[in-house]
Amino acid sequence: MAQLTADLITRLREEGSPEVRRETVALLTNEFCAPDALPSEQRLAESIFRIMARDTDVAVRRALAEGLKDSPEVPSDLAMTLAKDVAEVATPMLHYSLVFTEQELIEIARSQPEAWQQAVARREKISAPVSDALVEAGNENVVVTLVRNQGAEISDDTSNKVIDRFPNSEDVMTGLVRRPNFSPQLAERLLTVVSEALRQRLAAMTDLAPAIANQLVTRGQETMTLDIGTQDSPERQPHLDQLVRQLDVKGRLTPALIIRSLCTGHFGFFETAAARRAGIDPDNARALIANVDAKSVAALCKAAKLPRAVAEVVTNAKDLRSGIPDPDSTEGREAFQNELIERCRGRYPDLVAGKPDSLIAKLAPF
Repeated sequence: MAQLTADLITRLREEGSPEVRRETVALLTNEFCAPDALPSEQRLAESIFRIMARDTDVAVRRALAEGLKDSPEVPSDLAMTLAKDVAEVATPMLHYSLVFTEQELIEIARSQPEAWQQAVARREKISAPVSDALVEAGNENVVVTLVRNQGAEISDDTSNKVIDRFPNSEDVMTGLVRRPNFSPQLAERLLTVVSEALRQRLAAMTDLAPAIANQLVTRGQETMTLDIGTQDSPERQPHLDQLVRQLDVKGRLTPALIIRSLCTGHFGFFETAAARRAGIDPDNARALIANVDAKSVAALCKAAKLPRAVAEVVTNAKDLRSGIPDPDSTEGREAFQNELIERCRGRYPDLVAGKPDSLIAKLAPF
């Protein structure tokens, strides 16, 4: 590498065009990152990199950042120089480089504009303090990127800040509630904040009757509860159990909410919630429903204090789910809702196609 470095310096002096400088950066960074590079050779290369980090051609500096973003040997001062450059130079380093300390990333999050913050928010791993800095300093787009990043550690305190700052952002709230460790305590607070924000917006519509406004708020709250609690997977089951317990303690595990979960295809929530109200183990409730035995299902619904007509819908719903590919996906739930409406049309002829609320109104008129 020493001879290569010497040759490059000579070429730079004789043919110092931007094209030559970019080619030089590509060759030199490749040699610098090679596993057999000697420390003395790397120090020499670092001296050249520091000069090139001040190059007037942005493309040269961009090539330098691209060449060094994956190297663990980049000196901290050089990495920070590139990180504070223009966005097209800074973002590769901030997104990929592992040489930055937590405090350096926090400094970038607090002092730089959106493009720099976005690069930090996309990192493969983000510590809780860095996430907190991004939430405090970043705009909605940055926070959406952060909460969708499963490699980001986000504390409950930081999640509360997210809820405070962006209660009206569907993208932020959706990303937040889909995080694997989103706790029922946070869910309860989010529901309260979002429902109040919706109530205030509806109050501004002076021609909307208060009863209708309250109905819309309740419906929105129920829908969000199901979105939070029914990302069905074995890892999420303890979370779902805890959420159902908390809703019950708060007096919010209502028949209307449970019926909505059934009619919209959130079956994991329905089974867990019905078991809770019936006072039996969720596994036992799932076994009863899995057998599709009309008498057993009717007994479960009666114990859960659900309307008698719900039992028939449960039997139809279980039968339908077995024929729908990936029934817990968004597409699967939509297909389930459409088919369930048609199955129930014999008893309720005036149901509206594709509108589960029309079936919910029949089952939960209260």
